[in-house]
Amino acid sequence: MKPHLCDQETALLEAILAGRWPGGCESDLRAHVAQCSICADVALVAQTLHREHDGARAVVAVPAAGLVWWKAQMKARREAVKRASEPIALVESAAGIFGVAALVALAIGRWDWVCGWLAWLKQLPNAGAFRPRGLWPGDAVASFQSFSFLIIASATACLLLVLLVLYFFLAED
Repeated sequence: MKPHLCDQETALLEAILAGRWPGGCESDLRAHVAQCSICADVALVAQTLHREHDGARAVVAVPAAGLVWWKAQMKARREAVKRASEPIALVESAAGIFGVAALVALAIGRWDWVCGWLAWLKQLPNAGAFRPRGLWPGDAVASFQSFSFLIIASATACLLLVLLVLYFFLAED
């Protein structure tokens, strides 16, 4: 069985990495590599890898460490802003959904108003002078008392929204 290691491998690798092989090293090391098949293989592979390494370093432009650090800091800030704005976006979406739901509930609850406004819009091209008081029926203020269900539903929705925001805020801790 052949030995897989040679005592001169380390000296040979140091000479190749330092750029002293073959001209700048001792003659006894060159003579040993000429006789030892293991060191000859090591020299061939190490020289090839060293050339490829030097060629790759010449092609690749490594950015300055300060630039890399600055970009990492900017990325961390962007991610922090994104994490901080997620609950705000959630509240905005929920507010939009609740607003649309409240508008639909109002339209369903006061369908007579909707029909009156649609009739008013239909007659608008034939109307004379603009009268803003004609937009509200006469009993509109008195009929707000019948909105107790909508007020309770809106308060409940707001309470649920606050609880949801608190949950997401406290869940990250």
